Amino acid sequence: MPKHNHTHKDNSSHAEHKTHDKNSKKHRVMVRAKDTPGIICIERNIHDEAIVISGTLTLEYGAVDINSWIVEELEKAARDVKEGNGIIGHIKTAVTVTSTDMISVTDEKAMVTELPRKRARIALAAIVFHIEPMEAENIIRKALAGVRTRSRQEIGEDLK
Repeated sequence: MPKHNHTHKDNSSHAEHKTHDKNSKKHRVMVRAKDTPGIICIERNIHDEAIVISGTLTLEYGAVDINSWIVEELEKAARDVKEGNGIIGHIKTAVTVTSTDMISVTDEKAMVTELPRKRARIALAAIVFHIEPMEAENIIRKALAGVRTRSRQEIGEDLK
């Protein structure tokens, strides 16, 4: 199966896999780095005097309140910006959570089982002022890394 990896102008990348089915129809499966669990993707722009940072993180977790993790990490990020004499316009996230239910029928009765793992995609946007752009980017990256570390620790505890 041929495989082609490359990077786009916008720094996104994907792997392209071509396959042929029995009817010789071509299928392509695209995988983007920003959708890969555990990968933190950050973009930084300057608009007027504002530093605009966008970030994404997809991760898997179990039976925990992931929003509380995100709240704690964003509050730490806000403190770090202020300690660097920066001003916060806002730091926002959108969290999309997906879970999987298995439904099976044996005989005539259906059973529904929710799988213990969930997947969350965190999309973050931050606007900050009066701080070095790289410092602001590192603060936001650190916040997403903090959430990722917690999810990895939680998954490790589930396996014990």
